[in-house]
Amino acid sequence: MKNVKGVILMLLIVSFVGCSQTHQARKAGEASGFLGDYSLLQEGEKGEAQLRYVNPDADFAAYDKVIVDPSAVWCSKDSKIPQDELNNLASHLHYKIVARLKGDYEVVQTPGPGVMRISAALTEAKKSKVGLDIITTIIPQAHLMSGLKRLATGTGAFVGGASVECKITDSNSGEMLAAAMDRQVGGKALKGSTKAWNDVEQAFEHWADQLIQRLREARAKKGY
Repeated sequence: MKNVKGVILMLLIVSFVGCSQTHQARKAGEASGFLGDYSLLQEGEKGEAQLRYVNPDADFAAYDKVIVDPSAVWCSKDSKIPQDELNNLASHLHYKIVARLKGDYEVVQTPGPGVMRISAALTEAKKSKVGLDIITTIIPQAHLMSGLKRLATGTGAFVGGASVECKITDSNSGEMLAAAMDRQVGGKALKGSTKAWNDVEQAFEHWADQLIQRLREARAKKGY
């Protein structure tokens, strides 16, 4: 009987390892003020940012260079995360964005023709509660309870998460080309669950991947 239980536990662990690292929260984070005008944002479709705007006249194929501003921290004053940790996370977000863009664009520092500017801000960051996160991932009854919590609230138990706001502008004119808000939370995957900031780092991976994917789609036609 003990061997059977051990096998079942191992199968559960393997299945959880394959779970998504993050998933989109039910609602976008609160507007931080970073984007300025939020009136243009509309709800995104499945697989897109929760709130988004794309200038219908923007010709993304005209841009082959990009300025990536250092990612800013626009978290609420009520955030209990030390400022140095938030700054480190913002630097990590900036690194992920630049790393994804380098294969498709020349990353430059000076505005000019064919240069767009990408600015992103971290507006929320929450650590996972490592011990409890692992327990509610590998123990079936606890995992079930976490799943019920996710159904009710959109977020699993004891996971981390982050919110971001991003805008793309023409580097010369400052014209808004696109903007977005999104919030990602941990997906109860065992991989990386021993790191308190893993869910946030995986959210950065997701956003960087989504950014380059959307830009590639946009370059294939005028606008989205």
